[in-house]
Amino acid sequence: MSRWPWCRGLEGGDWQWPTEQRVFLLLDGVRVASLPRRLYEWVEGDLAADMLYAGTPWAEVGDLSPWLVTLEDQDDPILRAFLEEGLGAEWGYLMLSRAERSEVTDHLRNLIQVEHPAGTPMLLRLADPAIISALFTDGSSPEQVPWGPIERLILPDAVQEAWQVNAPQEKAANGQPVGASDYRLSESQLARLEACDRRRDIRRLMEFVDRHCDGWLMATDRPQRHAQLAGIVQEARDFGFSAPREWALFCTLMQRLGITSWREVDNSEGWTNLLCYPGQWSGMARLEAALSAATTSSRIDVTT
Repeated sequence: MSRWPWCRGLEGGDWQWPTEQRVFLLLDGVRVASLPRRLYEWVEGDLAADMLYAGTPWAEVGDLSPWLVTLEDQDDPILRAFLEEGLGAEWGYLMLSRAERSEVTDHLRNLIQVEHPAGTPMLLRLADPAIISALFTDGSSPEQVPWGPIERLILPDAVQEAWQVNAPQEKAANGQPVGASDYRLSESQLARLEACDRRRDIRRLMEFVDRHCDGWLMATDRPQRHAQLAGIVQEARDFGFSAPREWALFCTLMQRLGITSWREVDNSEGWTNLLCYPGQWSGMARLEAALSAATTSSRIDVTT
């Protein structure tokens, strides 16, 4: 896997704009508000793009559809908008192929819905870079992973603030590539997709912390802050708090106490008893009670 920091630019690693492959940009209609309108505004003319949900059972929610855009060159206005506005929010990613856009679109449409390892239908957020990286891992075999016409992925990673390249393993001479239609996920793929959910929740928690707990975290760069928050979320889980709303209150409580780990708190037994109240209180109720006690005094007797 090849990686390089965003500060070096799109072509700042060992990848250069290809001359023998087409370059596509897959954009997420959920993360980019009013995506169809913005695409036409960016190009100010003809749009060379396909809406993935068109002609599928999800056509009625076309406003949320991913769009596959053909990029003309490094100065394409849609690419410029993506690089200027969309990296931190992970609007999408680049895709390389020698195939026509229509062939790549058809391939991706077959992957909108896949099979869970248990055999049930499962929708994929195909334009999410983390999701596609979990599905199309670097060096994976086309006989096991449905790369189809996709030859390379250039993915933004907002946690590491870096570009990442994923590419398939060379096809075996007598190998039979797996198709995208009715593709069934493996257990390892499912585990990686579930990890994407946790990553997404921590990124959202970071946005909350940046807005409401300014100056609380010791780490300054984004990768370290993400790792620190991941540790705090694990502490929250240890207390039985599993919902993102509970994690936000948990962070607020820690900020008021001036700590970033419960190993640092005074009267830790008292706070632990309050947060792990053996009665029938919900997680939110326990956190609100702790916040009330912290507001009164961070050294208050909370053992009762």
